Amino acid sequence: MRAILVIDCGSSSMRGILFGEDGSILHTEQRRYFMAIDGDSAVQDADDYRNSFLEICRACGEEAARRDLKLSALSITSQRSSVLPLDREGQPLSQILTWYDKRALPICSEKLAEFGGEIRALTGTNLMPVLSAPKMLYVKRCMPAVYDAAYKLVGIHDYLLFLCTDEFVTDITLASRSSLMNIHTLQWSERLLEIFEIDTDKLCRLLPAGALAGYVTEKFAAQSGLPANIPVVSGGGDQQCSVLGQGLFRPGQIGVTCGTGAYAAAVSDRPQITAHSSLNWNASVCPGLWVAEASIPAAGSVYDWFNRCFYDPAGQRYPQERINAEIVQSPPGANGLRMNPDLNKGGAISGITFSHTRADFARAALEGIARRIARCIGAIQDEIGEAHLIRTTGGLSRLPEFNQIISDMIDFSLENNIMNETTAIGAFLAGAAAIGWYGTSTEAYDAMFAGTQTTRYDPIPERVVLYRQEIEKENDQI
Repeated sequence: MRAILVIDCGSSSMRGILFGEDGSILHTEQRRYFMAIDGDSAVQDADDYRNSFLEICRACGEEAARRDLKLSALSITSQRSSVLPLDREGQPLSQILTWYDKRALPICSEKLAEFGGEIRALTGTNLMPVLSAPKMLYVKRCMPAVYDAAYKLVGIHDYLLFLCTDEFVTDITLASRSSLMNIHTLQWSERLLEIFEIDTDKLCRLLPAGALAGYVTEKFAAQSGLPANIPVVSGGGDQQCSVLGQGLFRPGQIGVTCGTGAYAAAVSDRPQITAHSSLNWNASVCPGLWVAEASIPAAGSVYDWFNRCFYDPAGQRYPQERINAEIVQSPPGANGLRMNPDLNKGGAISGITFSHTRADFARAALEGIARRIARCIGAIQDEIGEAHLIRTTGGLSRLPEFNQIISDMIDFSLENNIMNETTAIGAFLAGAAAIGWYGTSTEAYDAMFAGTQTTRYDPIPERVVLYRQEIEKENDQI
């Protein structure tokens, strides 16, 4: 059987998934790691990714050989917006400034004051420290020796592509999270490079989404055990791949991905950019489409923090099933306990009394995250039209009560994907199209995943009323 190895590089772990040519998942390998967060700094060693990449490729290569699979391609999808300075040989010159790093906030304020409207019009995104360009300028101003020595300023996705192909390339889905690409032309923008004071030659060569990035080199083959010269595909940014993997490539469909952060996303045949929009427009994995995103930086990370502080027994992760069992012991509204998970402005828990239980805190955490996701969904519907289909995926969506809470808050039925590897599926589809198994990635989805099973959650009327009253009360206080 032919197979494609997908590397799905997230914020807290990297997975390698072997897909058979029929779309079946044949084997999965995972390696975990952690960013080091200290105040506004959030950094990570490049070796965390390099070593995980090699270990996963080695293990998956051995499994492919054991099963007598023919590896036809390697397709990579990754988190977006991190910055890693590399020298000409591809050696890291500093730690990675991860997407979560906020030290470029003063730079964002400076550029917004002078060029805010122009940046928004050219990029389709609201300038914030999560994006690459302000981080690059932070490196230039605060780490000048590193910036001067850097041959390229790359993202984690680009770094993985370089390790296996020796090519300094990226694609438009990643570039659209940089504030350096013109969202209309899908090319690097000389004007944006001028605004952010970045030298053009420090950027990677720009590819279409789902494009062939190169071939596995003899060196990487020797290190990883993968066959040399197999095609390497730039599958795309993780959120865009997740939208494709959920089958949401038609207007009127919204996908919610609940990972470390949470993203609500929908596609459009053009970027609908307005001056005061809360949406961010990004290039899609599917040619001719754009993805509108509304996001919150802290979702799964809040849940993980809560898990560690309230549940974690002797260093062991508390099983989600047991947490969910406790959550349903607390009524909707968590007996008046409220959590605001907005870590950018300082999270808060309010309404605490001696009568509250751990279950109330657990529900309040999920309800706080869900309220912000509901706002993201509302922003998309307000700006690009009503949805007729909403799906959820990602770690938090494995909690049934969390899906129910979202459904109740938006007063709309939603579907939860039974298969949660939607980001990897999107990268697999992009890879299958790139090597000619299908004409397009959407054709590949329709052929292999159109009937993917989902669990439906319908809003419960009395909960809808309760949450609407709570949200209206909260809005009155803003």
